[in-house]
Amino acid sequence: MDEKVGAELGALAALQGGESAAPATVPAPGVGAEELVVHQERWEEIRRLKAAGMTVSGIARATGFDRKSVRRCVRQVRWQAYRRAGKREALLDAHRGWLVERAVQVGYSARILYQELCAQRGFEGGYGTVRDAVRPLRVEAAAASLTQCRFETQPGEQAQVDWGEVRVHFGTEPAKVHIFVMTLGYSRRAWAEGYEHERMESLLLAHEHAFEHFGGVTRELLYDRMRTVIQGEREGKKRWNPTFQAFAQH
Repeated sequence: MDEKVGAELGALAALQGGESAAPATVPAPGVGAEELVVHQERWEEIRRLKAAGMTVSGIARATGFDRKSVRRCVRQVRWQAYRRAGKREALLDAHRGWLVERAVQVGYSARILYQELCAQRGFEGGYGTVRDAVRPLRVEAAAASLTQCRFETQPGEQAQVDWGEVRVHFGTEPAKVHIFVMTLGYSRRAWAEGYEHERMESLLLAHEHAFEHFGGVTRELLYDRMRTVIQGEREGKKRWNPTFQAFAQH
């Protein structure tokens, strides 16, 4: 196996031995802030995972932070407190309360928010200012959603299943390795392994390996629009993939 893939799988597998703390989801210091606040202990964890050979995307999946925040932590020689917003962001000072409330209602669309600010509230700044202000709100909402899933499940109640991918080189040829990850909702222990593809045979085999590793099955398994699990909806009801449904019932 390529060294890069081995390093990432090794770092992910290290999560199996204990709990991994949820990302710190605290209010950003201002709507104009660029990224989610990363506390020092979480910064140190990101640095340890990077030193172990995990990619930026792998660290983002393991910690719940967005890739931009992970890259910023990796670039920093030492942890730094969050910087204040600049003059450009100060143009939004009078609109911050409205922006935070309205962003949720329009699905964090910076384009819609910018148009409404100009048309309804006399905003004189540029679109980039609004876009940069909305980004941390979107990241914070996504991280808060992950945190809620992590702490509201009881032991043995739920596990989350997803695919990731890494690009590696075998000899001189580039190749894509698909990473199956099953994470326990309560303890955050994880099982990860690589496959050539995400087809049904890989999915079922990966489940069996994960169940064997954990020594059992949780009451629920949570999937994110995986086509090998759900084939769509009909009359408001989900249509299970028949092969996967038979596996689940078994």
